[in-house]
Amino acid sequence: MKTIKGVLILLAFFGMGTLANKWLHVPLPGNLLGMLLLTLALCTGLVKLEWVETASNLLIRHMMLFFVPILVGVTAYLKWIAGDPWPIVSSLVLGPLAVMLVSGRVVQWYLNRHKQKMEHHQLEGRMLDV
Repeated sequence: MKTIKGVLILLAFFGMGTLANKWLHVPLPGNLLGMLLLTLALCTGLVKLEWVETASNLLIRHMMLFFVPILVGVTAYLKWIAGDPWPIVSSLVLGPLAVMLVSGRVVQWYLNRHKQKMEHHQLEGRMLDV
């Protein structure tokens, strides 16, 4: 039951991202907007990690199955890719690298900000004790 609830939450965020892309005409794919919304919801506590953790682990464990249709489709373009592989190779390297760097920086910024707030509240508590 926990897995089904998690999958439904993940699908809801995917749907929200897709709708946001369609309605707001944001130049980002809907699935990426959904992931950003999910990250924001997890960071703010709107969605608890326990709610989506089991479903996420299941999907990650079987992620390669989602790539099989894409890999089969790419075989139709092997001659074109072999002729000029550098755009594909650079996008395969630079795209994920950019996503990892930006995602890491955003989450690190949020965690540092959260840590500073907690330290500030603890300092105020100590000042009140004196």
